[in-house]
Amino acid sequence: MNNVMDAKASFERDHPGVRIAIEQATDHYESMQAFKSDEAPDIIESGGWALYNYKGMFVDLLPYVDEVPGLREDLNPGVMRVACKDGHLPGLPVDVALPLIVYNKEIFDRAGLAYPTEDWTWDEMIELAKKLTVRGDNGVARQFGFGLGVDIEEFEPFVMRNGGRYLSPNGASARGHVDQPAVIEAFRMLVDAYRLHRVIRNPGEPSEAGDLHQGFAMVFGFAWFVGNLVHHGLGDKFGVVGLPNMPGGERSNMIYMGAAGITTKSRHPRLAWEFLRHYVLERPEPFRSPWTLPIARSLAERSGLTKHPLWSRFLQELDHVRISGFYISEKWNTSRQLVNEDIRRMILEGADVAQTLRSWTRFA
Repeated sequence: MNNVMDAKASFERDHPGVRIAIEQATDHYESMQAFKSDEAPDIIESGGWALYNYKGMFVDLLPYVDEVPGLREDLNPGVMRVACKDGHLPGLPVDVALPLIVYNKEIFDRAGLAYPTEDWTWDEMIELAKKLTVRGDNGVARQFGFGLGVDIEEFEPFVMRNGGRYLSPNGASARGHVDQPAVIEAFRMLVDAYRLHRVIRNPGEPSEAGDLHQGFAMVFGFAWFVGNLVHHGLGDKFGVVGLPNMPGGERSNMIYMGAAGITTKSRHPRLAWEFLRHYVLERPEPFRSPWTLPIARSLAERSGLTKHPLWSRFLQELDHVRISGFYISEKWNTSRQLVNEDIRRMILEGADVAQTLRSWTRFA
């Protein structure tokens, strides 16, 4: 909200007579109700992507983009590949983030181990994690080799890199996708990391490792995790490397992002576009101490991120992002809690991986 308010203030200063009214919606339902009202907003911003799948709700921004010389070329092609749908751009992506492996250099140095490199494999990561997991006589870990949440979305990049996908390209079906061998293999490897190798903290497991930035040698970390490290002056203690290579051999990753789009009921679409350009594409200030990534290459340059030892690697990874199952199927997204409960059962109770994944075909 601070970023939005700063953009509002600077835009109004440069456009005397223009006033921007901002209202916060509790959820997507309230946003939809606002759109359906007689006083529909010119712009709706959402932290997710579900709203932008509704046909007839947002105008296509590509004609506006193409009016600005060089702008389409300036927009990151990886982000645009995910944001565009059926040849249209329903919103300018905001709050863009993706995951990489963030490693604690001090922990590696104490163990006398070399830092991971871009050509490393899943098996090599697990071997490192075994060496860097330290347990006391009581079996409680003082240090974990790897930090990863028990969440279907955090598993998705590893599934992608193994050549699997949760859903069909149009999001219509999980059958024949989430139950395929590449997905099952990736899940077995992930579950084994918890259950067999014990290099990741299990759900509810006692721990003396502290927070992720303290007693975890490697962390599956999104851009905002790095932003938090840098904000607290810890950036120099950490390095960033790509996700390990999986047997499937695909170099891909998922991406989080919301968007801000101009509604089809906007009474001031041209002015709304001018504000969107200012808000999302023209201000380097939000990326001086960032938590997320800019979508324009020129903005990344102006913000100094392309030369930053941590942020530059996140920008490079944008070349490999693919659309997540949660962006193309609201039904799949709303099943997340049930899916995560199944993942916990696989880890804690040894529930059969293949059988469990086959049961998820009912969610889409």
